[in-house]
Amino acid sequence: MTHAKKTIASVFAVSLVAATVLAGCGGKEEQGAAGGQSQGPKKLHLLLSHSNAKYAMQAKDDDPYVKELSKLSGYYIKAEFLGHGNDFTQQMTVRFASGELPDAIRTDSINSTMHPGALDKGVFEDLTPIIEKYGQNLKKKIPAEAWKSPKVSKDGKIFGIPALSALPASRVVYIRQDWLDKLGMKQPKTVDDFLAYFEAVKKEDMNGNGDPNDEYGFYVRENLIYSNLFFAEFGAEPGTWYLKNGQLQPGMIQPEMKDAIRFWKELYDKGYINPNLFTNKAADWEAGIKQGKGGLWLHDVTNYNTNWGLPEFYANEKNAKVSMIQSPEGPKGQGISPAGDQIYFVWVVPAKNKSAEDVVKFLDWAWSDEAETFFALGIKDKNYKVENGKPVWSLTDPANKDNDASVFYQLSINPRGDGRMLPRVLDVVPNSEALKAGIKTAQENVIQNDALHMPTLESLKTHPELAVGTGAGTLFLDMFAKVVTGKEPLDSAFDKFTAEWKRRGGDAAIKEATDWYNGFHKK
Repeated sequence: MTHAKKTIASVFAVSLVAATVLAGCGGKEEQGAAGGQSQGPKKLHLLLSHSNAKYAMQAKDDDPYVKELSKLSGYYIKAEFLGHGNDFTQQMTVRFASGELPDAIRTDSINSTMHPGALDKGVFEDLTPIIEKYGQNLKKKIPAEAWKSPKVSKDGKIFGIPALSALPASRVVYIRQDWLDKLGMKQPKTVDDFLAYFEAVKKEDMNGNGDPNDEYGFYVRENLIYSNLFFAEFGAEPGTWYLKNGQLQPGMIQPEMKDAIRFWKELYDKGYINPNLFTNKAADWEAGIKQGKGGLWLHDVTNYNTNWGLPEFYANEKNAKVSMIQSPEGPKGQGISPAGDQIYFVWVVPAKNKSAEDVVKFLDWAWSDEAETFFALGIKDKNYKVENGKPVWSLTDPANKDNDASVFYQLSINPRGDGRMLPRVLDVVPNSEALKAGIKTAQENVIQNDALHMPTLESLKTHPELAVGTGAGTLFLDMFAKVVTGKEPLDSAFDKFTAEWKRRGGDAAIKEATDWYNGFHKK
């Protein structure tokens, strides 16, 4: 608690110094570029989470990035950082209970459990007419789907402004391209192509350590995290909801799931996947891949330069090379992740402060092309230089690398969300073309999501074992593991699981989900 107070106090000091410096320039108050104020720039107090980012947790007095944000936007920005995860939730609950609210607040939804009842009590300003008048960049740059989200709107009125994650989709299939080249194989496209690759990996000592039995075509992580492949290909992904016969139902109970599980059992029986797949924890999984145990895995394109894409990540294999490819073409489709709303967090504006117009103007500026350069590359001649008319920026430059400074201006104080994959960044980072191609591939790996914008179902909140997907302790994962490892037969185990899931609350969840769907889509 003491550390949190010191962090907040530090950021307050940053803001005050920034304001003093700006107001002192030339001995006169400056006119607000974004706010158009004749009496000098207005102050805007923003409440954020430090999100475990080093720089945000240790912000110092006279911080250059807060000063630059204030200078560019025309507002005196006061950025207050609360904690992360449960700490953020608790601190936000206390703040709302106190009634001492800043001008703009980061939350996960206008109906967040961090401030229950706040929306219905009129705590948040209706931003609809203000955005219409002052938010042209917001309307143009933020996808229409995001505005439809119940995290943002209610009864046709906008009470929140979305901040977006780095990409609309990021999950791709990573494959050892050097292994494909060594085997003389092309990148696999169909399910059968993938099986052929797995068989070849099994027969050859791909990592060259003398043991032909310590490599697996598909390297799987516990709870199938970053491993949910070969499901959509058979017509049903466990964690995705599908509209079937007028009902919204989870993929894990669909009859097509049997075909997917049968395929997974084949992978297990033939040694194409690691036998410790149900206990392979994150650190061991990543280490195994980098030690040359996996020929294929799933992860995000955003991790190409930081985890998977460079030869130096693979300690024992100097010529390691990976490619990002599409998911397999299966008998009933393909894909990895259901479409999402891309909402990273939501800005809400307390009505009592009467600052909604300025907040919207500030956020509209933040979404301008002018502002994008700062949120992508930082401060000119500090974080990047311009040579021959083009920006030169490097993540290894101490100005960007030390204390993860680039994360501060690209993410922590970026009111538009995560700027680490902005076009201006992609134009200057290493492996730019590979990343751009990977982003396109990730978008092509998206599965249709009939439950897009569905809130957490009340009927499942107290039944974690019924959770949709492959989470630890769920009825589905328990059944899946027993069938794949041969402890129970597929047909009877699956039928028993679906009956039990429905009986213990699944039927109620389907009804609640269907009611939501019909109401949301006005059917």
